[in-house]
Amino acid sequence: MAAALVALRFVPFGFLTAPLAYSFWFFSMDVAELVFGRTLTTNQRCWTSVLVGALTVLVGYLLERAHRRPDVPRTEDFAFWCYLFGLLAFWCGLTFMDSGSEVGRMLYALVNVWLIAIGVKLRRAVFIVFGVLGVHVYLGHLAYEVFKDSLLFPFALALLGLSVILVTVFAQRQMRRHLRPQDI
Repeated sequence: MAAALVALRFVPFGFLTAPLAYSFWFFSMDVAELVFGRTLTTNQRCWTSVLVGALTVLVGYLLERAHRRPDVPRTEDFAFWCYLFGLLAFWCGLTFMDSGSEVGRMLYALVNVWLIAIGVKLRRAVFIVFGVLGVHVYLGHLAYEVFKDSLLFPFALALLGLSVILVTVFAQRQMRRHLRPQDI
């Protein structure tokens, strides 16, 4: 992590944030075990991953704001790798966490819908990808658990497939609407 920071100082290259963000995620798991003084349970690992992922996404957002230049059409993208690894940590932690109830699962789906909305607002496809994956994990749960042994099961599966198409079309329209002429 230190080597990536030093390299970034001398060579402003966006990909150098990739090993930094990736290492930070795994480093946080070791630090969390040191803080707790024992091996973490699965749920504690998930919470650590969610918190570190959210922090990494925030760092990516701050990097994007700091390095965005309105007068230059394209600048080096320092935020992408922070977004990717931050969302990977956040989403995996959230997905593998034991919710234990349908309310918890519905909150999971709402967080993923929120990720899609953020992706459209920031014009970042990586948020949309993770959000859509999460919504479909929830819809898959509904299809296999709630509608199990039901006449509505085939309809639930058809709606799952149709939702992929509809969300994609909606996201493309929203992203086109928010694009500036110099981004095209």
